[in-house]
Amino acid sequence: MANFGAFKITHKMEQLTTSKNTTGIPVVKMNKNAMYLLALGIFGIITTEFGVIGVLPQLAEHFKVSISTAGWLITAFALTIAVFGPFITLAASGVNRKTALSLVLLIFIVSNIASMYAPNFTVLIIARILPAFFHPIFFSVAMATAAQSVKPSEAPKAVSIVFSGVSIGTVLGVPVSVYFADIFNWQAAFVVCAALNLLALISLLKMLPSMPVTEKASFDHQLAILKKGKVWWNILIVTVFMAGISVSYGYLAEYLKAVIKMDGKTISIMMFLFGLSGVFGNILMGRMLTKSIAGSTWKFFVGIIGIQAIVYLISSFYIPVSIAIIVWGFIMTTAYLLGQTLISHSATEAPEFASSLFVSAGNMGFAIGPLIGGIVLEQVGAATLPLASIIVIAVAAFAFLLQQRIYRRKSAR
Repeated sequence: MANFGAFKITHKMEQLTTSKNTTGIPVVKMNKNAMYLLALGIFGIITTEFGVIGVLPQLAEHFKVSISTAGWLITAFALTIAVFGPFITLAASGVNRKTALSLVLLIFIVSNIASMYAPNFTVLIIARILPAFFHPIFFSVAMATAAQSVKPSEAPKAVSIVFSGVSIGTVLGVPVSVYFADIFNWQAAFVVCAALNLLALISLLKMLPSMPVTEKASFDHQLAILKKGKVWWNILIVTVFMAGISVSYGYLAEYLKAVIKMDGKTISIMMFLFGLSGVFGNILMGRMLTKSIAGSTWKFFVGIIGIQAIVYLISSFYIPVSIAIIVWGFIMTTAYLLGQTLISHSATEAPEFASSLFVSAGNMGFAIGPLIGGIVLEQVGAATLPLASIIVIAVAAFAFLLQQRIYRRKSAR
């Protein structure tokens, strides 16, 4: 019997069943235990993707590059996903789900081992890019399967279970990587990432039933969602607000070190609390989205802009700003579930492809954000990162306002 947080997954899991929804797309029915297992896989993947954020200062020092150059470890990973994600997902759409998920985790293990032994910064970036090609497969399959397993109104709650892997990865994976890197060296962070992916792989192979694709939707059917204007609006909005949050989050460790004057151990604790609060934020967002997607989106914009403004204004007050940063984590983590819901809700005909579009849009944002953040960091200083984030997120809020007005007028005709 394996434990994942407070959840228990038994070896004798209920068999998955396959049916068809009204679009003719195969629907894989899952129990909650299987959803938690997919969350465990995402937990391992997200630790590899974001674990490097906490050790950027050590990597910059070791490889003798600037902190903004080290930020390319985030940007290159995200940009690869953004460009190739939807196409890789389409290509793998006929592969047995369990096989595909297992191969993705195996590739992540190999990547982390290669990163540990990287002799220079170029090799490290190449090792980081390798798993990025396959990252969207896991996320897209996991999210789409969870959403299709319940009635449409309950989809955000189901997806929030899988997305708990993101929150828990931030809570445990990233801070633990920082902690071991601080005690030993930067290579220890990649050891942690490899171990977590190995744990997820073993659990998945042992406990998840086979998930064959009995009927594959045609490429034309899936690509047809790209003809919908609202899909493109939501891709734009998600890309911009993901860029906005990563302007500051991408350099959170540097911000805590340079502005708040925290040491390595305190930074690992703060990032733990940042992520822990995000678990509860993710749960709340799942409930809010079942009531109103538009209302939840506006609450997110107001919350994330407001809390970063507060962080900027009180950054010289150690305890108050520490509390504000924890609240920041509570709000920021909701962006992932919100973005996935915005895009998938506007493209229900092709759920896996729609999920891959979210992964692509989100990672395009995470590619752009650290670039902006790196420029701000070098030209103005770390203290202004929250302000730069606010400006970019405000652009996303304006785009969402325009979208709402345009489609309200169309529906009124």
